[in-house]
Amino acid sequence: MNVLTKSIIGLLCVTTLAGTYFSYTEHQNNRQWEQQQQHNTQYWSHMQSIYLRDFDYALAESLAASTISDRQAALQSAIENANFILQSVRIGSVTMNFQSWSYESFITDGSRYLAYPASEKEISLNPDQLEQIQRLRTFARTALPYLDQMRNKAVDSSISDIQQISTEMEEALSQLDSVFTYGNKAFNEFLYNQNPYIPPKPGTVFAGETTYTATELAAKAKIFMGEAWNKGAGKQIVHISGGSSHQFGEVMDFKLSDTDGKSTSSYIATLSKSGHVLQVRRKGSISEKGDVEQSMDLKQVVAVADTWMARWSDERLTLVAKEIKDTSIYLTYIPVREQVSIPQMKVVWRFDRRTGALKSFDASNYYSHYNKTFPVHPKLTAEQASAKLGPKVTPSGKPKLEIHNSKLVYAFPVTGIEGVSHVYVNARTGAGEGINYNL
Repeated sequence: MNVLTKSIIGLLCVTTLAGTYFSYTEHQNNRQWEQQQQHNTQYWSHMQSIYLRDFDYALAESLAASTISDRQAALQSAIENANFILQSVRIGSVTMNFQSWSYESFITDGSRYLAYPASEKEISLNPDQLEQIQRLRTFARTALPYLDQMRNKAVDSSISDIQQISTEMEEALSQLDSVFTYGNKAFNEFLYNQNPYIPPKPGTVFAGETTYTATELAAKAKIFMGEAWNKGAGKQIVHISGGSSHQFGEVMDFKLSDTDGKSTSSYIATLSKSGHVLQVRRKGSISEKGDVEQSMDLKQVVAVADTWMARWSDERLTLVAKEIKDTSIYLTYIPVREQVSIPQMKVVWRFDRRTGALKSFDASNYYSHYNKTFPVHPKLTAEQASAKLGPKVTPSGKPKLEIHNSKLVYAFPVTGIEGVSHVYVNARTGAGEGINYNL
């Protein structure tokens, strides 16, 4: 065997050993990462179980309390545990990619609502307060078994198995009735007394517009809901509740029911007295026979949303964001006026991927800025504005004109600083107007 042959064989051996070592170390690193994730998940779900049990215990204790002070102490304990849960949820979303919209939503709404019955001075809570507390208890007792599964299986199961349990929990929670406060006059007055709102101008955003009767508003709700409220024989659209706000004035909620008053649709539509559709909510615990189990892609869902949008407003909005989360597709529309984007006036749709059915619609941000006049004509060119950028950022694309904090800005996509995707420069003065920051 000559020297060249020996060298080639030696090189092959070294290469093979190096490849084997690299594969081994990579496997070890991946295994260590997975073990750390499993440990994080076990600890996180364990703490969530403790907090959630204490949350449910405190709610039960508030219902059993014989004095006002005992009830208030129990509800305060529930609020504290809700805040602990929220802190942990936000940590979990970063460290473990844990995402559960319904779980976080229940706790957020619950923490916000419980201050209201905790302030009650009467010896007994009213029926609405009792119902909302019971809804929170149902949420806690539905979520706990899934958290226990995650804790018990975290060590022996893969991350994908844990994520599957998380998905199943999200699905179960999405079927529950959430804390319902929209149009609740007493609750809104409580919030207002805590943080009085001083409008920039007298009146509501719809001041001076024609108002309509409940019957006329029901007809407008029917037009907007379209096929989702196909009345059929023996069905009617009825006004079920209402309230008022310093921003939107008087609002009314409508639902579809039979002649006995029983709901025949899971949707509740909220309209202003002046006929604007503000929100549509869908209660997951009520099924609709019209739903068909068939998966829909983004293109199909956008087509459905566009049909709703055409019935909602004469202003044609632009689709700027599409997001898929578990079984939901979120679409965000904003106005673009004279080529200026107005992201504050967003309209958000949420659809079920499996059925194409609407889950929720929210135009409250759009109408919050309904009667505002935004500047749309810049005084600086994009080139002049780019000269105002700091030395540590580099433009990475063409800037767009948009409204940011009610000011006309150039939104420059940039690189150079971790977490900063855009820098905003005032298009009229050249002043810096902040950054778009992502953790």
